[in-house]
Amino acid sequence: MNMVKQSNSLIIEQASYWAVLLDDGELSEKDRRELTHWLLMGPAHVEEFIHACVLLDLMSDVDQGKKLSVDKLLAQVESAAGSKVTPITQHQNLTSNNSDHETSGRLRKTRWLPVAACLLAGAIFAYQMLPVESAGETPVAQNQPVQYKTSLGEQRSITLEDGSIIYLNTLTAVDINYTQKYRNIVLHQGEAIFKVAHNPQKPFRVWVNDTMFQALGTEFNVRSEPGSVALTVLTGEVALAREAKKEQLIPFRSTGIKLTDFTAPDLTKDRPLLVTVGQKAVLQDNGNIHTEASVDVARETSWKSREMIFRNDRLDNVVREFNRYNALQVTIASADLSGMSVTGVFETNDPMSLLNFLESSGKARIEKTDINKVTVYDR
Repeated sequence: MNMVKQSNSLIIEQASYWAVLLDDGELSEKDRRELTHWLLMGPAHVEEFIHACVLLDLMSDVDQGKKLSVDKLLAQVESAAGSKVTPITQHQNLTSNNSDHETSGRLRKTRWLPVAACLLAGAIFAYQMLPVESAGETPVAQNQPVQYKTSLGEQRSITLEDGSIIYLNTLTAVDINYTQKYRNIVLHQGEAIFKVAHNPQKPFRVWVNDTMFQALGTEFNVRSEPGSVALTVLTGEVALAREAKKEQLIPFRSTGIKLTDFTAPDLTKDRPLLVTVGQKAVLQDNGNIHTEASVDVARETSWKSREMIFRNDRLDNVVREFNRYNALQVTIASADLSGMSVTGVFETNDPMSLLNFLESSGKARIEKTDINKVTVYDR
């Protein structure tokens, strides 16, 4: 498959589904929650939902008396969030052709305000469902851990009190607990990039169970999955130790093992593995360690740009990656298809581009059993 970015069609389909559901009548509380989470997944979701609403002429149902005030709703959102709310239109250019910008902009402007009232009302509901400490992106100094989470397909960044930044991928949960001696982050699940502010007197540590990753001033990616945890270093150097204790000081400069020295090092809490720029280490729950002295860092961190890069990857692994980000879950019903090689660049929220490719290849047949379930069969 060519290395080209795939266009999105699943968001349009999902937006139409929600617009029709809303047009049919009052949404249940469960539907309202799901719709709100879906809208908060990104500007593209909001834009396509607006278009679907306009096409179905939902405005008479949303605001029959024309009494909703966008300014008032914005003020309520800002009050609930504890921070300034920036209109989505400032983050996304809604036109790709400059010659069409003026006309398209006029059309969207006339439609935006009444639809925004509906969307902002949903946003208020979403903020009310969040814990108080999660409403803002910058935590203050505290003694108790503060937890941040992302939902399916959601990504967010958090700026910590020392200037360090954490980028959370889909379905990720972290606890932040700064003590007098250490900057401790517990990664409960998922994947994150840690951009660490330099402070030699206060080591920055990321924990996955009893595995610890320590950095002084660097940037690295950690991905936790059932059965394994992977570290990729983007800049600087990270020490990786097993069976570490929370308050234990590890002199990794003098006792550490360089990744290039061993392919399967014997790690202990007193003898960590030193992983440097462009290197990767994967620790299995059974004790095995797989190391790579040189990896494609852009590929490892492409998720930060909401993209996935595949180079001769097995189809079952490609599908597994898509399923991490999307409500649409894909299953492969053929062992032969599972081993099919895939090369390409895809948007994380566009599994339909993969399914269209498989159908066009002539090797697969796609059967949709539910709005969020698809099975791939041999043709």
